[in-house]
Amino acid sequence: MKKVLAGIIVAVMVFGLAGSALSADWPAKTVSVILPYGAGGDTDTYCRQLFQRVSKATGQTFVVINEQGGSGMVAAMDVMNKPNDGYTLLFNHTGASLVQEATGMASFSYTTDFENCCTVAIDETYSLVAISPEGEYKQYSKGWKNLADMINYAKENPGKVRYSTVFGSITEYVGTVLENQAGVEFDKINVGTSAGERMAAMLGGQCDILAANYMQFKDYIEKGDLICLGVMSKQRVPGINSPTFTEQGYDKVVNAKKYEVKFPKGTPKEIVDKLAEICKEIVLNDKSYAEVLGVYFAQPFYRDAEQMNKEDPEEVKELAAEFEAALE
Repeated sequence: MKKVLAGIIVAVMVFGLAGSALSADWPAKTVSVILPYGAGGDTDTYCRQLFQRVSKATGQTFVVINEQGGSGMVAAMDVMNKPNDGYTLLFNHTGASLVQEATGMASFSYTTDFENCCTVAIDETYSLVAISPEGEYKQYSKGWKNLADMINYAKENPGKVRYSTVFGSITEYVGTVLENQAGVEFDKINVGTSAGERMAAMLGGQCDILAANYMQFKDYIEKGDLICLGVMSKQRVPGINSPTFTEQGYDKVVNAKKYEVKFPKGTPKEIVDKLAEICKEIVLNDKSYAEVLGVYFAQPFYRDAEQMNKEDPEEVKELAAEFEAALE
């Protein structure tokens, strides 16, 4: 019995030393950061800004790879199938991932089928816009000047308001919740998957309302070509002079996108923790990182794996309940 115990103790010590060595050596080569969306959007920008700083901190290259498809699920499944050696990770946001899990759109779990590392930013600016009746594209306007105008039109014309929808994403979710709470029915159409494609479609008269991060619309709103019908935050976002859905009586139409870093399941804890500590230092203390996020009206926001493991599943349950209620 003593020999068995001694063997176990030795094995634990060897494993601990091996883990420490692994953490100390990582990263010893280029790390691939898989991004589920195209270049130029909010997720791409936040990801690249973060890992430029991680590269500087580690002295190793972190290559961001844009891998689109399936509203982010293609990239997620790719990362799931990669070796759990610390050299492939996923950068995504809860606006899509948790919705896909809550609605059953994903055949896997974002909350349990990965090794959560950390959360590095939050964006509460998801907004709904329409063509302004006074701007450059007024020929495509329905004449709406605010959310109430759009809702009244939708009630009088069921199924006539064309809503740009990326099926299986947050656009479908918030659209369904708004339909339920406002008592309307939209014509949900797919006019593209990226924010750029969808924006071009709207300015070309292919849809009537479109939801995305406020930064995608900022210049058009300031120029007077688009009107912001509402921001999907619980409170006013500093720097954005537009009403929230909550203050207009639609308190269920809320979305906060938290940007997360995940590894394949089984990645050694020492590696996960090491990257989390590096990211924590950047998120909490790098003023230049905060300034970049501020341009997009986003904010640095840090959570460790323990918080993510607790809070994300709780959010999935809340989203599932809201979605089920909206479908009833």
